[in-house]
Amino acid sequence: MARGNSHLPSIWLADFASKAEFDALASELGTQLEVIAEIDDRMLQSRHPFDIKAWCAACNAVTTMRITWHYCGTDGTGSVHPAWTETCACNQCGLNSRMRALVDFLFSKLNVPRSARIYMAEQTTVSYTAVQKLFDQVIGSEYLGPDYRPGEVAAEFKHHTQIRHEDLSRLSFADGSFDIVLTQDVFEHIPDYQKTFSESARVLKRGGELVFTVPFFYDLEQTRVRATVDAQGAVAHILPPEFHGNPVSNEGSLCFQNFGWDLLDAVCSAGFTQPKAHMYWGPWAGHIGFPFFVMSAHKG
Repeated sequence: MARGNSHLPSIWLADFASKAEFDALASELGTQLEVIAEIDDRMLQSRHPFDIKAWCAACNAVTTMRITWHYCGTDGTGSVHPAWTETCACNQCGLNSRMRALVDFLFSKLNVPRSARIYMAEQTTVSYTAVQKLFDQVIGSEYLGPDYRPGEVAAEFKHHTQIRHEDLSRLSFADGSFDIVLTQDVFEHIPDYQKTFSESARVLKRGGELVFTVPFFYDLEQTRVRATVDAQGAVAHILPPEFHGNPVSNEGSLCFQNFGWDLLDAVCSAGFTQPKAHMYWGPWAGHIGFPFFVMSAHKG
C-alpha cells in the first residue's frame, strides 16, 4: 500500500529474478500492456506540459504533478511519448516518477524504518533532499573527479558547499556501515560496474539492501556494452556516444552500457542474494508508462 494511504492500490505489479521469469509471463504482460497503454493514452491530454493530481509517496499526500515532453521520443510505430521515468514530477517535492517509485519501494516493499542508516550516491539533487527528510541517518556524496580522495569534503564545488566525494568503486566507508545503499541511474556510467556492486555489498550490514534504478532494457538477455576504458584511462567507443545528465557537470556523463537481465547475475556475483527487478505502474501515484523497474538485492 502507498505510505499513509491504505485506500490506494500498490504500484508494484510483479517481481522478476530473471528474463526467463519475465518471458514466461509474456502473453499476460502483452494483454496487460494493451490495457495500460489505453489508460496512459487517455491521460496525455495535450502536447503541451500539463498537471495531474496523484499520490506522492515522498510527500505522503495527494499533490499536483507536472507532465512535460522533455526528452520525448518515438517508438517503432512512430508514436511519440514522453521520457516516462523522467516526467510527472511532483510540484511539491520535485521528484519525478522513478525517484518517487524508489521512495515508495523503501516504504511499501521494504518497510525501512526512519532510523535506518542510508548511503545515497548523490548529494546535490532534489531526490537526496527528499530522502534526508524521510530518514534520520542519510549520507550522500557525488563523484567530483580524480583529484579528490574518497571521503574528502569539498568546501565549495560548482556553487555547492560541503559536498562529499566518493568513488563507488572504492568507497571510504568501513565494512557494514549501512542498512541501505541507494543509487539512481548511476551504474550505467561506470565501466567496472561489477566492482561497484562489490563495494556496495562490503559497506552494507548483514541483512542490508542495495536498491537502485538504471535504464533497464528488459528485451536484452545480455548487457550491451557501449564503451570501454583501458588501463591508461582512454575511452574506446563501441557504439555512438550516449550522454546522460550529471548534477555536478554540464558536460553530462557517458553511458558505458545498456543493462540487460544479466545485471541480476552480476549483482549475485558481488555477494548479494535475491536480486529482483520490481515492475511498477500506477497513474494514481503519477507512474505512467510501462514497463519500468526498481532493482534490489539482499546482503545475506
